[in-house]
Amino acid sequence: MIGRFEEELRRYYGVKHCFAVSSGKAALVLVLQALHELFPERDEVLIPAYTCYSVPSAIVRAGLRVRLCDMASGSLDFDFDQLEEQLKNPRLLCVVPTHLFGMPADVERARKLSEHHGILVVEDAAQAMGGEWDGRRLGTMGDVGIFSLGRGKAFSTVEGGIILTDSEVIGRAIERRMDGVAGYGLLDSLKLGLYAVALSVLINPWLYWLPKSLPFLKLGETHFNPSFPARKLSPFQAGVAKGWKRKIDELKEIRSKNAKEIASYGIPLLGALEGVIPDLIRYPVLVADADAKRRILQKSERMGLGISDGYPDSIDGISELGSVSDGNRFPGAKDIAERIICLPVHPFVTDREIQKIVQSLNDRINGVAQCQKMTG
Repeated sequence: MIGRFEEELRRYYGVKHCFAVSSGKAALVLVLQALHELFPERDEVLIPAYTCYSVPSAIVRAGLRVRLCDMASGSLDFDFDQLEEQLKNPRLLCVVPTHLFGMPADVERARKLSEHHGILVVEDAAQAMGGEWDGRRLGTMGDVGIFSLGRGKAFSTVEGGIILTDSEVIGRAIERRMDGVAGYGLLDSLKLGLYAVALSVLINPWLYWLPKSLPFLKLGETHFNPSFPARKLSPFQAGVAKGWKRKIDELKEIRSKNAKEIASYGIPLLGALEGVIPDLIRYPVLVADADAKRRILQKSERMGLGISDGYPDSIDGISELGSVSDGNRFPGAKDIAERIICLPVHPFVTDREIQKIVQSLNDRINGVAQCQKMTG
């Protein structure tokens, strides 16, 4: 069953190698360890200064060092001027462009800059499985790509991760790492099944207060934690993934409709590309300032609107990492962390709820004085 799932992914994405593992961060760990095996003199990984905390967690778990690049103004992508400078680092193993919330990063540009220095590109498509941009499938534009199948992602098997690469050399190196990776034990498989049943019941909005009150589910929490297992995908997860392509298409259609509905009110999408709305798992927006953000989130909590925060700080603000800035500052990343909110586009959001969300924003969205639906 697992082999069938991997083969379906391999054929769909047109790559030579596919590996199914226990999580997106486990996928990243195995990729980084394999690349370090190929280039042992390089031990640093360059990532966006604003991204999911799982990324630096995986780098530390792989035994490598985190390096940061700031974000371009009004974007969730790299500041490419700073990226060019950072790529001169002879210890740099790879750079990790990230499709945060499903918003496509310019992987091709990062790859062209990186190849001049012999640096590999690991495409973090953890939040973008099924997404496409400029006629290409996200996850296939780097030297190696990863997806997450965790809760809240574009497609979920409760937890899980995928590695894709068309490189024989990288594929064989990952294969060697996979030989030493264990699968789920009986107890872990049982816990996973019970967790899946609980989530399937509690995911409904009218019950959302209950899972939020259960701390072991860790809903809405962001932590830096490099202590996590890296396993092979279980048969249970592969079974949940059956019909994955159809399911992804159905979810994309609903999310796209909801995102376009939000955009029709003139709510500016952070990092919008050429006015096109990509396949998003959340709709990121910059509000006027930190106070406006606090008020919106408080109101959302009272009204049950489902508006969420982004990540609590830029990566250089994670105390457990120590100093990763090398004396650099990351004002773009800090600004995003201070002002970002994320609007829900999941299948449970109704048109009426979207109207309430838009009304709750009032004039606190940066550059928008009034939110009125745009027609024509």
